[in-house]
Amino acid sequence: MIDIEIGLLRTDLTLRVPATEDSLPIVRQALRSVGQTVDADLEALEDAELAVTEALANAVEHAYGDAGGEIRILVTPEESSLIVTVSDDGVGMPDEVRRRSEGRGYGLSMIEGIATTLEIEDGDGTDVRMTFPMGRPVAETIDGAVPGVDPAERMLRRLVAVVAAQRDMPSDRLVEALLIAELVARNALRYLIGDRAQLSIGPADGGFELRVGPLEKGGAEAAVSDSDVPVVGPVIARLADSTATEPTNGEERLVVRVS
Repeated sequence: MIDIEIGLLRTDLTLRVPATEDSLPIVRQALRSVGQTVDADLEALEDAELAVTEALANAVEHAYGDAGGEIRILVTPEESSLIVTVSDDGVGMPDEVRRRSEGRGYGLSMIEGIATTLEIEDGDGTDVRMTFPMGRPVAETIDGAVPGVDPAERMLRRLVAVVAAQRDMPSDRLVEALLIAELVARNALRYLIGDRAQLSIGPADGGFELRVGPLEKGGAEAAVSDSDVPVVGPVIARLADSTATEPTNGEERLVVRVS
């Protein structure tokens, strides 16, 4: 399961992913989406992706062994920089990895050569905190648009594309999945409670299940209805295998399954 929380005003991002190699492209695409939202220089963004991928790959390798676990990635835009923290609850960074400055491992020399700052904390797990120069922190709006919908839509499309490809979905179904993701983000976030969207994507029936919230009462059904096209009907309902409303403590989540 991939859990995402994105701030719609500041476009900060918290991402929780399994400690597996399949999570590497997920994190790269999420970071690319945030970087594009804050107008990051493309070359600087590509360098940041390289450094973050190195930190993440070695967390996958060293943190949990065969037991498996979760890795958290926090992406925070500042005035002229992007701060990325890769955290795990594993065994901590091995001493021999700390001593190495090149080769297999955390690649400290490479990360230090890209990031303006690098901090590593060991305790109950490991936190690798990196700062990269780029961007602006605030998501601007035009003509009263809902803040953050564009970056959330971009991010969801990218992540759905990766998950669908990993699930070996056929190309025609992949195109439909991307359209569903676009419409879900565009419509559901109009009914969001607060300014932080919570998304989750998990495997289901050869495809995936997508959850979006927290939404106001009636928001899940309204988001589906808002995708209505004359003659065709609600596009989300027509293309998805199923849609559902998941009530939780006075809030709702829209649940969409695509297989």
